Amino acid sequence: MRKRLVFPLALTALVAAALTLPAGGAAVKIPKGVKAAKVTQYPVTIDAVGYLDYVWTWDTTSPCTPGYAKTIDESLTFELGRPRPAKVSVVNGKVMLFPVTGGDATVQTELSNWRTTNYCPPADPLPEPPEPLCTKKLKSKVGIGITPVKEEAGEDDLTPLVRQTQVSVFRSKAKPQKAPCHENRPGIEAESEATKGWHADPHAGISAPLGATDWQFIKLKVGETLRRTVQISGGCGKASFRAGASAISPSIRSCVVKGKVVVMIKRTGSGFSTY
Repeated sequence: MRKRLVFPLALTALVAAALTLPAGGAAVKIPKGVKAAKVTQYPVTIDAVGYLDYVWTWDTTSPCTPGYAKTIDESLTFELGRPRPAKVSVVNGKVMLFPVTGGDATVQTELSNWRTTNYCPPADPLPEPPEPLCTKKLKSKVGIGITPVKEEAGEDDLTPLVRQTQVSVFRSKAKPQKAPCHENRPGIEAESEATKGWHADPHAGISAPLGATDWQFIKLKVGETLRRTVQISGGCGKASFRAGASAISPSIRSCVVKGKVVVMIKRTGSGFSTY
């Protein structure tokens, strides 16, 4: 089952509330007894490029038994094309760069293998299924954003000294693939419980650790660029269970995902900070 890519609305509201400033960047007056949010905001440009490949095989073939096998090769390539203006906001250690759209995101899909098996004589063969048709190329704009990694701390846990961030990549106004092409398609799971929130799918998008903390964003100076490369690789993922049954069908013979996301964020102005 694929997860949808969702930006946290609660954080959006927090940023909007914390950044309500008088014109001209005048000092914010905080009422007595009210604890002010720690806010840093500044203008940046963001650029990104990358790819994500997913190859999977479904196989129910067997000698003298009806069945079919297909291998689907999906490939997402994306690029913003040029640095796009944006704003970085850090509110109480939570980093947000609202999604920027532009450039190109293309999913190319190929049926690289198709074969069938059927009953052997003297038994009469069954009607064979038609070869599935895939839309070979789906084009749209790409969206890129930065959000905080979701924290799952208990009531007695200390507030972390640094907070991690994640990059989100998605196709803007994306068109779906044809149903026969996607039939039997396995979901892509994270390999480890430590990567909760991880998601990588050529059609649904990418959400992966950026490898940068809130402190690195706060300390980024005017003219400096934060560069990060995210490597993605794995197989069908860990066995997960719903209603007591494995989410990965035994008819899935293989599935491999690999990709790379390169992100460059350059600070272009002074902005402001309140503490």
